[in-house]
Amino acid sequence: MDTNVVVPIAPDRCRVEFDYFVDPTHPQAADDKWVDECLEKSHQVQLEDTALCEGVQRGLESPAYDVGRYAPRLEACMLHFHRQLERELQRELQQEPGSCYEYAND
Repeated sequence: MDTNVVVPIAPDRCRVEFDYFVDPTHPQAADDKWVDECLEKSHQVQLEDTALCEGVQRGLESPAYDVGRYAPRLEACMLHFHRQLERELQRELQQEPGSCYEYAND
């Protein structure tokens, strides 16, 4: 599993911070070739996402932009996924779910 945090630096630039996790009980966890292949695939996805991130950053300068982490019409599936992930992680930590991810005008 990998996670990333996109940190805006300027209207046209951002920095992405990555964390990678390999379950040590996974049958291929000790296989360096398999881990390298996973990292290569992740890198390819990130390259594909670069243009999207750059477009979002430009869009933040638009007068049509409103505050919020998600665009309700475009990112409902992503929001749903993150809410499910948050519930599962909170359950693992035995804490109550919060409201970390909200629509712009939720």
